[in-house]
Amino acid sequence: MNIHKIESPILVAPSPTPFTIEGSVDYKGIENNAEKWLTTELSGFVLGTENGEEQLLSFQEKKDICKSVISVAKDKKIIIAGIDNPSVKGTLEDAENYIKLGVDVLRIRIPRRRDTIDTYFDEVLEKISAPVLIIHQMAPGGFSNSMTTEGADPDQIGRFCSNDIVFGYIASHLVRFEMMTRKFVPKDKQFWVPNAMLMAAQILEGANGACFMLGNIAPKLCRKIMKLGLEQNYIDSKKLNESLIDADWSILSRGAAGLKYAMDLLGYAGGDPRSPLNTLSNKAKSEIEMALKRAGISKVE
Repeated sequence: MNIHKIESPILVAPSPTPFTIEGSVDYKGIENNAEKWLTTELSGFVLGTENGEEQLLSFQEKKDICKSVISVAKDKKIIIAGIDNPSVKGTLEDAENYIKLGVDVLRIRIPRRRDTIDTYFDEVLEKISAPVLIIHQMAPGGFSNSMTTEGADPDQIGRFCSNDIVFGYIASHLVRFEMMTRKFVPKDKQFWVPNAMLMAAQILEGANGACFMLGNIAPKLCRKIMKLGLEQNYIDSKKLNESLIDADWSILSRGAAGLKYAMDLLGYAGGDPRSPLNTLSNKAKSEIEMALKRAGISKVE
């Protein structure tokens, strides 16, 4: 897929993993979900990472998940594999495995040891052989929580993103910090919003796409909010964005279980999270149902 010709604004989402009753990965459910998403405005999939259960998946399971989605969506949606490895060697080995499977983009994160990041990116970006997305998320596995520390300086991130192999950057929730970072990231690169609540605010400050969990269930609405902002209709963008606040909060505050239940309600394979993660209470389920109704989300489109 020519990733530079995808219709703007690009909206991708970390794909949840359905499991069987026995706790195995439900690959058929993954394929069925991907087929349904092909008919929606979701631009693509982020696999094996940032879905709240990535630490409970083996690397082989992550590769097999990629295979399942690629079998359905190759050249139809952008397919992004997430790499959560602070080792240069480990990152490059994981990258080659995913490249052989046929993914379009590799999403790598800023390592948590600040004294290693220059060496890490200098070596990885020199040797990696597929387009890269850099994510600024220093608290992996907790997509409902905002991080409180920066992983690198704005000018460092700008330097990493200036490399020809880098397709773009996924910002953090730290809006003030990311406003400064936007000054250093080249304007021809993707600069993505990390959470649905922040669309209007970060589009105003220069974002041009997004990667977040709510994209799984409301891609059309989210892309409309971003389009309005990119067209400088900021008031309309903000007003529409406000309609999603309760849904985003009610779902993401429950982690993977919350998103999966919302997917169940909308006809996708969600199911319970993998053990030992907690399932939802009836009260939590009711709150998610009501939040979806208030947001007007009755189907994924």
